[in-house]
Amino acid sequence: MTAMPSAQPALVRFGRSLAKTYAAVFFCHSPWVGAWFAALTWWTPRAALGGLAGLLATMLWARLFELQASGRLHLVNGLLCGLAIGAFHAIDGTYFLWIVLAALLSTLLAHWLAGLFWKTARLPLLSLPFVIACWTVFLGWQVNAPSALPLSALLGGNALAPWPWLDDFFISLGWLLLIPYPAAGALVFTGILAASRYLALLAAAGYAAGTLTLHLLGGQEATPTAFNYSLAAMALGGFFAVPGRASFLVALAGGALAGWLTIALEVLLHPLHLPLLTMPFLGAAYLMLGSLGARMTARQPVLMLDDPASPEINIERARMAEARGGAPDSLPLQPPFHGEWRVTQGFDGPHTHKPPWQHALDFDIAESGRNHAGSGVLREDYFCFGAPVLAPIAGQVVRLRDDLADSLPGEADLANNWGNFILLRVGAAHVLLAHLKRGSMKGRIGEWVVPGQQVAACGSSGRSPVPHLHLQAQRDDELGGLTQPFHLTNVLVRNESHAREFRLFHQPAPGDEICAALSDDRLSSAMRLSREHPLVFILRRSGCAGERATLGAKLTLLGQPRLETGKGASAAYEETAAVLGFYDRNARQDPMLDLWLLAVGLTPLSAIADLWNDSPPARLLPLSATLRLLCDLLHPLGASCDSQYRRRWDEASGAWLQEGNHALRLAPGLVWRSATVAWIEPGFGVRRLRLDAPGVSWEAELQISE
Repeated sequence: MTAMPSAQPALVRFGRSLAKTYAAVFFCHSPWVGAWFAALTWWTPRAALGGLAGLLATMLWARLFELQASGRLHLVNGLLCGLAIGAFHAIDGTYFLWIVLAALLSTLLAHWLAGLFWKTARLPLLSLPFVIACWTVFLGWQVNAPSALPLSALLGGNALAPWPWLDDFFISLGWLLLIPYPAAGALVFTGILAASRYLALLAAAGYAAGTLTLHLLGGQEATPTAFNYSLAAMALGGFFAVPGRASFLVALAGGALAGWLTIALEVLLHPLHLPLLTMPFLGAAYLMLGSLGARMTARQPVLMLDDPASPEINIERARMAEARGGAPDSLPLQPPFHGEWRVTQGFDGPHTHKPPWQHALDFDIAESGRNHAGSGVLREDYFCFGAPVLAPIAGQVVRLRDDLADSLPGEADLANNWGNFILLRVGAAHVLLAHLKRGSMKGRIGEWVVPGQQVAACGSSGRSPVPHLHLQAQRDDELGGLTQPFHLTNVLVRNESHAREFRLFHQPAPGDEICAALSDDRLSSAMRLSREHPLVFILRRSGCAGERATLGAKLTLLGQPRLETGKGASAAYEETAAVLGFYDRNARQDPMLDLWLLAVGLTPLSAIADLWNDSPPARLLPLSATLRLLCDLLHPLGASCDSQYRRRWDEASGAWLQEGNHALRLAPGLVWRSATVAWIEPGFGVRRLRLDAPGVSWEAELQISE
């Protein structure tokens, strides 16, 4: 009796793992969809039995050889081996032997080749082990396989749709699970549609592109292998890339390329009597992903090779990254000064920031709108003159000059435009700080500097009519080389009402007053998450009794920190010296984690940060079933909130009050709003959380730290 509670969760986890493997065949993640696919395989009992045997054999081989696996790639290959071999072999004494041997070969290949592919070309292995293992088995059958069945053993089934092309599409999807029947394929498509409408769209679009290419090139009917066109489009347009116009075009190109490869590979493999299996898909995917992944800069389509997911999750990550991290090809720099400085000339400025030097910023210090005291005749009258200049990023000093005299206000040294300068090498880029004060240089050529280290002082050397600091990023180490985009990170920007707005990334405009968002020890300590001491809250919904909810920090096997609840819901997080940010919420339902992410999902650790913006996913909101359905219909790839946060110190409660207003724009003129409040108490942590929305409210109060 006492063993049942612990055995049941283990059995449930095992079942979920099996179901997710079936789902992964079509790049889906839902265990319910996987269970649906698993049930459909029994349309062909021999294939279903073989698939299950291959999956279990793969698990056993991996455990026997103690092979470390991340993900379920080896399991998918074992499942496909079992489905293919089981479908074309009579159930007799050698039926399971062939499957077990194929599972062994695919398991070893998956674990060996996965690392090789990634290290050499940053490519996913996909289903190549399945192809090699099955070809090895089929070659063995050509010598002596009295129990092998012909292809016609699976053909049949009544027409389902009035249009033959639609039946062919459904049959092609069914072929991957060895259930090539119109009704079975339609149910497979229904499962894909339930998991992701965008994947379903890509499956249909890829099939159309591949089939059209095949017919235009004069190829023969290839319904048994046409699932390759759908797989190529699904992988390239939604699973390994952020959905968008560019990735959709790549998906169509991948489907067409798979159609062309079907013709070419059929010619090569026909003399060996080997089926194509998933080779057209593999060829198209490797060619497209390899070429796009070799680009030097991040361009559309944006690939997600490191951690692929569903199209909805990929685009959610991209939206949050865009809202928090700026352009992917922009170099992040810290403010190169202490205190608050003003931008006097920005990118594409009217004076000197013209191509090819358009990516540059000029700074000075202003008080009450003035940049100097007295008459401004002397260099020393200017507030920025002689102020410390800091390294904006870690780098190596590759060039510098320190001997030019500082010009008098109103004058300029046109023969030495950049004046005294220091040039840092940062990977493949370079950062230039110019117009520095003579004799103020702190570093030497070849030395390494760290962010925030003083390297010089602000001056007025070179083409500098008044003292100021010039900052630019450039491609090479030539003085005045072609500039490249950059942005400032973790800064506070004064708005019209003089409030300090925190921005994770900021491309300043003229007139902006900027300072670094320095961490406050008390606030940072209050927000710090401990892996040894989970947070315990009492969570209450309006009109309901409270329930115990836990939040605990943990580290995954890959070293990613995540915040996890007692119900298995989790989100990744990153804590820097300036901010605590959460992302990558998994699919498990838990209102406690949703409340936490909405209230403190992005929290600057600077106590003087007054306000900031964020874009949390709409799935965190407590929408009614009707509104959630409406949101899914109007936003098939998911939606994000426009969230505005304010924070102030509340003397009465002895805590910072962090208030968030969240607007979900369902349609023009239709906006759903909610509000959150977090009480952050020094020395205690996040003491209380509250969410108020139309018709519902949630509140959580911290009880103990275990």
